[in-house]
Amino acid sequence: MMRQIRKFGSKNNDRKNLCSESAFTLIEVMVALVVLLVGMLGVIGMQYYSVTGNTASRELRIATNLSEEIIEQMKATSYAGLASGSDNPAADIARSGGLNFQRAWWVLGDCLSITLANDDASCNAALAANCDSDPDDASAVPVSAIRARACWNDKNGATHSVTLDSLRWDENVIP
Repeated sequence: MMRQIRKFGSKNNDRKNLCSESAFTLIEVMVALVVLLVGMLGVIGMQYYSVTGNTASRELRIATNLSEEIIEQMKATSYAGLASGSDNPAADIARSGGLNFQRAWWVLGDCLSITLANDDASCNAALAANCDSDPDDASAVPVSAIRARACWNDKNGATHSVTLDSLRWDENVIP
């Protein structure tokens, strides 16, 4: 077999070889960069909403845990010692992201369900608690209704709260 030998000495032959090679033009490179930029902006936007969602989720989890803590304390307290109240739990900066939480809880004896008068979803302990239950039926049931609420303001100043309801049976009454 015979091999073809290229001759590289003449100027015409060199120009032909340079023009015939495939390469990217400047416009193609610029279009590719614009497409890459649009894709990166989408990824950055998704990342922002992911971080925002994680922050809101962490705040909600902390508030739920604080409300659950009150409910569990009420369940561990003797029936006669149950009382309404409020507090500001110590802030764990690493856990809470620098936010301060407030808690309030309302307890009504011989009641199956609580309604708060003028409830604005705040931790205002002065909210009047009323019993939803029929007084005739509730007096026969040795149960206290408990409502616990954790409140906080997010970094934008919006107010949020988590409310949990529970019932506590009087352990001294034998049905």
